[in-house]
Amino acid sequence: MSRYILTDMGNILTRFKLRPNVIGEILAGFGVATLNWAKLPADPVAPHEEGWYHGLDLGMFSLYDVWKQLTAHGNIPETACPFPLFVSLWCRHLEPIEGVARLYQRLQQEFPLVVISNGDSEGVRHIAFHLADVYGLRFRKVFISGEYGRKKPDLFNDVLAFLYAENVNPADCVFVDDIEAYVDAATKIGIPAIQFDGSKQDASVLKEALAKLGFSVER
Repeated sequence: MSRYILTDMGNILTRFKLRPNVIGEILAGFGVATLNWAKLPADPVAPHEEGWYHGLDLGMFSLYDVWKQLTAHGNIPETACPFPLFVSLWCRHLEPIEGVARLYQRLQQEFPLVVISNGDSEGVRHIAFHLADVYGLRFRKVFISGEYGRKKPDLFNDVLAFLYAENVNPADCVFVDDIEAYVDAATKIGIPAIQFDGSKQDASVLKEALAKLGFSVER
Protein backbone atom coordinates (compact mmCIF):
# COMPACT_ATOMS: atom_id res chain seq x y z
CA MET A 1 0.00 0.00 0.00
CA SER A 2 1.51 3.31 -1.14
CA ARG A 3 1.10 6.37 1.06
CA TYR A 4 2.11 9.74 -0.36
CA ILE A 5 2.94 12.95 1.45
CA LEU A 6 1.30 15.79 -0.48
CA THR A 7 2.86 19.09 0.47
CA ASP A 8 2.65 22.76 -0.26
CA MET A 9 5.97 24.53 -0.92
CA GLY A 10 5.66 28.06 0.46
CA ASN A 11 5.82 28.29 4.28
CA ILE A 12 6.29 24.53 4.42
CA LEU A 13 9.58 23.88 2.64
CA THR A 14 10.58 27.45 1.86
CA ARG A 15 10.31 30.97 3.20
CA PHE A 16 9.50 33.66 0.70
CA LYS A 17 8.77 37.35 0.23
CA LEU A 18 5.64 38.73 -1.37
CA ARG A 19 6.37 39.25 -5.01
CA PRO A 20 5.54 42.98 -5.10
CA ASN A 21 8.38 43.40 -2.59
CA VAL A 22 10.67 41.26 -4.75
CA ILE A 23 9.87 43.39 -7.78
CA GLY A 24 10.57 46.55 -5.80
CA GLU A 25 13.97 45.22 -4.72
CA ILE A 26 14.91 44.22 -8.25
CA LEU A 27 13.95 47.59 -9.69
CA ALA A 28 15.70 49.45 -6.88
CA GLY A 29 18.87 47.59 -7.82
CA PHE A 30 18.64 49.20 -11.25
CA GLY A 31 17.96 52.64 -9.84
CA VAL A 32 14.18 52.64 -10.29
CA ALA A 33 12.90 54.16 -7.08
CA THR A 34 9.16 54.11 -7.79
CA LEU A 35 6.80 51.93 -9.78
CA ASN A 36 3.46 53.04 -11.19
CA TRP A 37 1.40 49.91 -10.67
CA ALA A 38 -1.54 51.51 -12.48
CA LYS A 39 0.40 51.23 -15.75
CA LEU A 40 0.95 47.51 -15.34
CA PRO A 41 -1.59 44.85 -16.41
CA ALA A 42 -4.59 44.63 -14.11
CA ASP A 43 -5.56 41.38 -12.45
CA PRO A 44 -7.44 39.52 -15.23
CA VAL A 45 -9.63 37.57 -12.82
CA ALA A 46 -10.49 39.32 -9.57
CA PRO A 47 -8.97 41.49 -6.86
CA HIS A 48 -6.27 39.60 -5.02
CA GLU A 49 -3.79 40.35 -2.28
CA GLU A 50 -0.94 40.20 -4.78
CA GLY A 51 -2.80 42.01 -7.54
CA TRP A 52 -1.83 41.04 -11.06
CA TYR A 53 0.42 38.22 -9.82
CA HIS A 54 -2.79 36.20 -9.55
CA GLY A 55 -2.76 35.93 -13.34
CA LEU A 56 0.84 34.74 -13.21
CA ASP A 57 -0.21 31.99 -10.81
CA LEU A 58 -2.89 30.91 -13.28
CA GLY A 59 -0.52 30.80 -16.24
CA MET A 60 -2.36 33.65 -17.98
CA PHE A 61 1.01 35.24 -18.61
CA SER A 62 4.57 34.16 -17.94
CA LEU A 63 7.53 35.46 -16.01
CA TYR A 64 8.99 36.41 -19.37
CA ASP A 65 6.02 38.72 -19.88
CA VAL A 66 6.65 40.23 -16.42
CA TRP A 67 10.29 40.84 -17.35
CA LYS A 68 9.32 42.54 -20.59
CA GLN A 69 6.77 44.74 -18.83
CA LEU A 70 9.07 45.77 -15.98
CA THR A 71 12.17 46.47 -18.02
CA ALA A 72 10.09 48.62 -20.36
CA HIS A 73 8.28 50.36 -17.51
CA GLY A 74 11.51 51.07 -15.64
CA ASN A 75 13.42 52.03 -18.81
CA ILE A 76 15.96 49.31 -18.00
CA PRO A 77 17.95 48.13 -21.04
CA GLU A 78 17.40 44.41 -21.58
CA THR A 79 21.16 44.09 -22.03
CA ALA A 80 21.59 45.35 -18.46
CA CYS A 81 18.97 42.94 -17.11
CA PRO A 82 18.74 39.96 -19.47
CA PHE A 83 15.96 37.47 -18.76
CA PRO A 84 18.21 34.81 -17.13
CA LEU A 85 19.47 37.44 -14.67
CA PHE A 86 15.90 38.53 -13.96
CA VAL A 87 14.90 34.93 -13.19
CA SER A 88 17.86 34.60 -10.82
CA LEU A 89 16.90 37.82 -9.04
CA TRP A 90 13.26 36.72 -8.97
CA CYS A 91 14.11 33.46 -7.19
CA ARG A 92 16.89 34.56 -4.85
CA HIS A 93 14.52 35.31 -1.94
CA LEU A 94 13.37 31.69 -1.74
CA GLU A 95 14.96 30.20 1.37
CA PRO A 96 14.65 26.52 2.32
CA ILE A 97 13.23 25.71 5.74
CA GLU A 98 15.94 23.30 6.77
CA GLY A 99 14.11 21.49 9.57
CA VAL A 100 11.25 20.46 7.30
CA ALA A 101 13.62 19.63 4.43
CA ARG A 102 15.56 17.29 6.75
CA LEU A 103 12.33 15.73 8.00
CA TYR A 104 11.09 15.07 4.46
CA GLN A 105 14.54 13.77 3.56
CA ARG A 106 14.03 10.94 6.04
CA LEU A 107 10.36 10.36 5.33
CA GLN A 108 10.82 10.06 1.56
CA GLN A 109 12.59 6.74 2.15
CA GLU A 110 9.14 5.26 2.69
CA PHE A 111 6.63 7.90 1.59
CA PRO A 112 6.90 9.52 -1.86
CA LEU A 113 6.67 13.31 -1.86
CA VAL A 114 4.28 15.27 -4.08
CA VAL A 115 4.28 19.07 -4.28
CA ILE A 116 1.01 21.00 -4.71
CA SER A 117 1.73 24.71 -4.99
CA ASN A 118 -0.03 27.89 -6.02
CA GLY A 119 2.69 29.86 -7.76
CA ASP A 120 4.62 30.66 -10.89
CA SER A 121 6.50 27.88 -12.62
CA GLU A 122 9.95 29.45 -12.44
CA GLY A 123 9.88 30.08 -8.70
CA VAL A 124 8.50 26.70 -7.68
CA ARG A 125 10.72 24.77 -10.09
CA HIS A 126 13.76 26.70 -8.87
CA ILE A 127 13.25 25.82 -5.23
CA ALA A 128 12.31 22.22 -6.09
CA PHE A 129 15.62 21.76 -7.91
CA HIS A 130 17.46 23.50 -5.09
CA LEU A 131 15.91 21.18 -2.50
CA ALA A 132 16.86 18.20 -4.65
CA ASP A 133 20.43 19.42 -4.97
CA VAL A 134 21.03 20.41 -1.34
CA TYR A 135 18.82 17.98 0.59
CA GLY A 136 18.35 15.15 -1.89
CA LEU A 137 14.58 15.56 -1.98
CA ARG A 138 13.02 13.66 -4.86
CA PHE A 139 9.49 14.68 -5.73
CA ARG A 140 7.29 12.07 -7.34
CA LYS A 141 5.23 14.83 -8.95
CA VAL A 142 5.13 18.63 -8.81
CA PHE A 143 1.76 20.36 -9.33
CA ILE A 144 2.13 24.10 -9.96
CA SER A 145 -0.94 26.25 -10.51
CA GLY A 146 0.86 28.34 -13.12
CA GLU A 147 1.37 25.23 -15.23
CA TYR A 148 -2.16 23.84 -14.83
CA GLY A 149 -4.12 27.08 -15.12
CA ARG A 150 -5.91 26.59 -11.81
CA LYS A 151 -5.07 27.05 -8.17
CA LYS A 152 -5.87 25.11 -5.05
CA PRO A 153 -8.48 23.96 -4.28
CA ASP A 154 -9.36 23.35 -7.97
CA LEU A 155 -5.88 21.91 -8.49
CA PHE A 156 -6.88 19.01 -6.23
CA ASN A 157 -8.85 17.53 -9.14
CA ASP A 158 -5.58 17.00 -11.01
CA VAL A 159 -3.98 15.59 -7.89
CA LEU A 160 -6.78 13.07 -7.43
CA ALA A 161 -6.49 11.95 -11.05
CA PHE A 162 -2.75 11.43 -10.54
CA LEU A 163 -3.26 9.42 -7.34
CA TYR A 164 -5.83 7.15 -8.96
CA ALA A 165 -3.50 6.61 -11.93
CA GLU A 166 -0.82 5.61 -9.42
CA ASN A 167 -3.28 3.22 -7.71
CA VAL A 168 -2.96 5.26 -4.54
CA ASN A 169 -5.93 5.77 -2.25
CA PRO A 170 -6.22 9.49 -1.33
CA ALA A 171 -7.38 8.44 2.14
CA ASP A 172 -4.00 6.78 2.67
CA CYS A 173 -2.14 10.03 1.97
CA VAL A 174 -1.66 13.25 3.91
CA PHE A 175 -1.70 16.86 2.75
CA VAL A 176 0.34 19.58 4.47
CA ASP A 177 -0.43 23.27 3.94
CA ASP A 178 -0.28 26.50 5.93
CA ILE A 179 -3.63 27.81 4.62
CA GLU A 180 -6.69 26.63 6.53
CA ALA A 181 -9.01 26.84 3.51
CA TYR A 182 -6.84 24.42 1.52
CA VAL A 183 -6.52 22.06 4.47
CA ASP A 184 -10.31 22.04 4.79
CA ALA A 185 -10.72 21.48 1.03
CA ALA A 186 -8.40 18.48 1.11
CA THR A 187 -10.26 17.00 4.06
CA LYS A 188 -13.59 17.38 2.26
CA ILE A 189 -12.36 15.26 -0.66
CA GLY A 190 -11.09 12.54 1.65
CA ILE A 191 -7.41 13.44 2.08
CA PRO A 192 -6.26 13.68 5.71
CA ALA A 193 -4.63 17.07 6.15
CA ILE A 194 -2.38 18.99 8.53
CA GLN A 195 -2.21 22.76 8.89
CA PHE A 196 1.38 23.78 9.54
CA ASP A 197 3.43 26.93 8.97
CA GLY A 198 7.15 26.23 8.82
CA SER A 199 7.96 29.94 8.88
CA LYS A 200 6.46 30.15 12.39
CA GLN A 201 6.51 26.61 13.78
CA ASP A 202 9.35 24.20 14.43
CA ALA A 203 9.63 21.12 12.24
CA SER A 204 9.11 18.96 15.33
CA VAL A 205 5.46 20.06 15.33
CA LEU A 206 4.99 18.69 11.82
CA LYS A 207 6.95 15.55 12.68
CA GLU A 208 4.61 14.80 15.57
CA ALA A 209 1.46 15.49 13.54
CA LEU A 210 2.65 13.25 10.71
CA ALA A 211 3.59 10.48 13.12
CA LYS A 212 0.07 10.49 14.58
CA LEU A 213 -1.18 9.65 11.09
CA GLY A 214 1.38 6.89 10.64
CA PHE A 215 3.90 8.83 8.58
CA SER A 216 7.14 8.00 10.34
CA VAL A 217 10.32 6.10 9.50
CA GLU A 218 11.28 5.69 13.13
CA ARG A 219 10.62 2.36 14.68
